[in-house]
Amino acid sequence: MSIQASNIRKTFGSFTALEGVDLNVPQGKLVALLGPSGSGKTTLLRIIAGLEQADEGSGRILFHGEDVTQVPAGKRKVGFVFQHYALFRHMTVAENIAFGLKVRTRKSRPAQAEIDDRVHRLLKLVQLEGLDGRYPSQLSGGQRQRVALARALAVEPKVLLLDEPFGALDAKVRKELRRWLRKFHEEIHLTTVFVTHDQEEALEIADEVVIMNNARVEQVGTPQEVYDRPATPFVYQFLGNVNVLRAQSLAHAGVTVAGAGVESNGNVYVRPHDIELTRDEPGATGVVAVVRYVHAAGAQARITLEQVQNREPVDVEISRAELAELGLQVNDLVRLRLRQAHSFSEDYAI
Repeated sequence: MSIQASNIRKTFGSFTALEGVDLNVPQGKLVALLGPSGSGKTTLLRIIAGLEQADEGSGRILFHGEDVTQVPAGKRKVGFVFQHYALFRHMTVAENIAFGLKVRTRKSRPAQAEIDDRVHRLLKLVQLEGLDGRYPSQLSGGQRQRVALARALAVEPKVLLLDEPFGALDAKVRKELRRWLRKFHEEIHLTTVFVTHDQEEALEIADEVVIMNNARVEQVGTPQEVYDRPATPFVYQFLGNVNVLRAQSLAHAGVTVAGAGVESNGNVYVRPHDIELTRDEPGATGVVAVVRYVHAAGAQARITLEQVQNREPVDVEISRAELAELGLQVNDLVRLRLRQAHSFSEDYAI
């Protein structure tokens, strides 16, 4: 089931949450709505679900070509998973999963045996077999999230919508559930849209990433496309750490940036791992900088530098083996060379 949202506008009083937003979700894909708080991603998700309505006369929502703009949320056949699970504390795991089926009208409600069978199959699918008699308070955060997902799937939705599904979990559980969700989606191939502000999360598990900012869509593409070929300075800086260097400083140091197309008064964007470090020795080329801090814990060494010419900071990531070979200490002088960088023709701020 594909999803299409066209020209969606939503305001709350004087605040504009969405401004003419378009979205296309291909059938069977896992799509991330990624952006900072207040960018409009959750509002867009709720409008797709029918939990919010776009402004009068604003746009349409289509499921597989069928206009559902005026269809109530309860009839859109959408599975919605909230950030904080919204499980019923007085119900067991099995009762929570079966809830959406049991509240149907007598005419559309499955027989009890069918409900029990569906609950059993879903418990197996979300790897919670044997926990059907427990209550939410007896489960871990990751288990509660999977119960919420099973409950959303019990009604056999056309599409699955998840609002910050891992936002209330600690880092270790988030990583485990991210891998699980990716594998789970590969098994069921249900069209899924999830909201997140976590760049690593979106890039790791989504087929396609929709990056939002200030009520608009900044860029749409695969994780590799948006990371390697960002369309705007915002996208470049939002997707991981980035240094913004002055083109004038690079030119003064004789540094060229292949393919960056930088105007002499523009900015150059470069990620910390795309900077090469050498010691400041006779004949060395590159921007001169002084080492201010070395953080060697972890897989990569992170070094904070200060450019000598303009005293602006630069962050660099190198392997621990490179750090040991260079033997860098605080206050050492080094030279910076850029392996890969990017610039934007509209960006001439200094």
